Amino acid sequence: MSNFLKVVNAYANPNKIGYVIFYVTNMCNFRCNFCFYSEEIQKGLKKNLLTLDEINTFSKSLNGLLQLSLTGGEPFLRKDFDQITDIFITNTSVKFITIPTNASLQERMVRYLEYILPKFKDTFIRLTFSVDCIGKDNDENRSKPGSFQKIKEAYETIGPLRKKYENLVLDTNTVFTSKTEKNFTEIIDYLEKNFDFDNHSITYARGNIPDEAMKTNSKTLYVKAINHLKNIERKKEKRFLYPLYRGVRDTSWENLIATVFDDKFVTPCVAGKKLIVVSEEGDVYPCEILGKDKMFGNLRDYDLQIYKLLKNYKSKDVTKWIKDTKCKCSFECALSANVTWNFSQYPKLIKNSIRNIGSGFRDY
Repeated sequence: MSNFLKVVNAYANPNKIGYVIFYVTNMCNFRCNFCFYSEEIQKGLKKNLLTLDEINTFSKSLNGLLQLSLTGGEPFLRKDFDQITDIFITNTSVKFITIPTNASLQERMVRYLEYILPKFKDTFIRLTFSVDCIGKDNDENRSKPGSFQKIKEAYETIGPLRKKYENLVLDTNTVFTSKTEKNFTEIIDYLEKNFDFDNHSITYARGNIPDEAMKTNSKTLYVKAINHLKNIERKKEKRFLYPLYRGVRDTSWENLIATVFDDKFVTPCVAGKKLIVVSEEGDVYPCEILGKDKMFGNLRDYDLQIYKLLKNYKSKDVTKWIKDTKCKCSFECALSANVTWNFSQYPKLIKNSIRNIGSGFRDY
């Protein structure tokens, strides 16, 4: 099967996984009090990480992907991160890759990009800088002195690479917490004025976080934040189908408001069918919200063959439970997958995509 057909099949085939979130490592050099993965990070480096050979076997079994998120922990802490990415692209022909990062490891980031971007010109790498306030307030929120300065330095070095590589997208993400909700618009305005990122996104604080007081349920402030993001001047991107990508994002924001604040069931969840989450040790979940009791199994117990694992009783039982209970949550990646793979969402998606067509390219 050609690379193009692999991607098309990952999107169009209801029995194929189209979106994988893979945890590269549980290690992180930050200790953010709003991190839902904090419990795993606190365990220190796990000794049983999937090896490159195991990742190679697993990714071959996918046989095509539309979207891949490589996360952690801090992904750039894993020294073979470039090889992991190479393996996934080679074996799946994945079209879009998202990498969230605290942007503290500038040299590793540059080496990675200079290797991956020219080698795989048909795959778009979306590097998302985590920004959770400005200056010292960001350092405090992320429990890391000097972290905002690291963001500035990384941006100054990596931002210009977009002139050289058209398959690089540079975004920011801010977690909506009790510490950012009141000044969210000011954070975005500062980033717009002082940087030239391609897009800004927002993540709703979720899961078991170290400081539960950082969770917030202010619909008024969240809607204000979303409206502010939607009203930012849009520029064109070189990324393939970029208006659709933005349209999915905006539609998922709207659905989060209805789901979280209005307690509405918007659309069936495709977690476990089109979307899966794979931990650094090979545990497979339908999404990041559901706990150990909803784990499908471990790849190593199924010869690293993902579709063999998905045929087991537990996987089918959990997937049925998601459908029967009309499971819903604030997990943005699942919400985005639900927009992508539910026809009922396409009218809103088309409307939001048209609105997201840019008015000229950024001058990097």
